[in-house]
Amino acid sequence: MKKGKVKACLDIIRPLNSLMVGFAVLVGIVLANNGKLASSRVVAFGYLTGFFISASAMILNDVVDIEIDKLNSPQRPLPSGRLRVKEAILCYIILSIAGVFFAYKINILTFIIALTSWAIATLYDIRGKKSGVPGNIMVAYSVTVPIIFGAASVNRFSSIIWIYYYMIFATVLSREIAKDIADIEGDKKVGAKSLPIIKGPRFAALISVTLYLSAVAISPIPIVKKLVNYIGYGIPVMIVDIGLIYDSFYILGHLNKRDVLRHKKRVLFYMLLGLIGFYLGVKL
Repeated sequence: MKKGKVKACLDIIRPLNSLMVGFAVLVGIVLANNGKLASSRVVAFGYLTGFFISASAMILNDVVDIEIDKLNSPQRPLPSGRLRVKEAILCYIILSIAGVFFAYKINILTFIIALTSWAIATLYDIRGKKSGVPGNIMVAYSVTVPIIFGAASVNRFSSIIWIYYYMIFATVLSREIAKDIADIEGDKKVGAKSLPIIKGPRFAALISVTLYLSAVAISPIPIVKKLVNYIGYGIPVMIVDIGLIYDSFYILGHLNKRDVLRHKKRVLFYMLLGLIGFYLGVKL
C-alpha cells in the first residue's frame, strides 16, 4: 500500500479517538477489577474490540457524510480524494468483523455489548446524525460504553463505574452539542435537526455548559466516599474540572466556528486526562 493511502487510512479512523476508546476499556477493567488488568488475553481482546469498533464507526461516518465534509471538512480523506469510497467500505467491514469477533472471544456479555454498540454506531452514522439530540446521545453512549464493556470483561461492577460512566457521558454529550454549533452551515444544507439549528447556538451552548458543570459537580463524590486514591485521582480530575469550567465560560462567549472547534479539541484533551485520573485513582 502506498504511503499516501496508509496515511489516509489512519486519518479516516481518527486514531486518537479510537486509541482512547481502547484505553477506556482498559480503564473499565482496572476500575472493576480492584486495580488489576485481568489476564493478558482479556486485556488484549478488550482493547482491540474498543479500537476496531470505534475505528469502523469513524469510517462509516465519513462515508455517509462525504457531501457534508465537502463543506465542513474538505481536507478529510474521502472528500479530498486521498481515499476512495470502495476502499473505505472494505476497511469498515474488516474492522467491524474484527471488533465483534474479539468481543466474542471474551464472554457472551461482552459480545452482546459490542454487537449492540456496533449497531447503535451504525444507526447513528446512517440515520442518527441528522436527528439532533438523539444522535448526540448515541455518540455519547458509544464513547462511554467502553467503561461498562471493561467491567463486563471481568464480570464485576461497582458504584464507581456508574459515577465515571455519567461523568464521561455528560462530557461527551456536551461536546457533541457544542460541536453542532460549528457545523450549522453544513447541517442546514442536509436538513439536519441539530439543537443549534432548532433552538439557536446560544441555547445549545447553555445546555452544553449545564452538562459540563453537572460532570464537574459529581467529580468529588469518589473522594468524599473514599473510593479512590486522593492524589492520583484528585490532581488530574481537578485540572479537568478547571478546564471544563473555563471552557464553559469560553463557549458562551465564542459561538463562531473557529473557536468552537478549538473548544472541541481542548475537551478531547480533558477527556484523556480524566481517563488517566480514573486510572491513577484506583485504590489498591
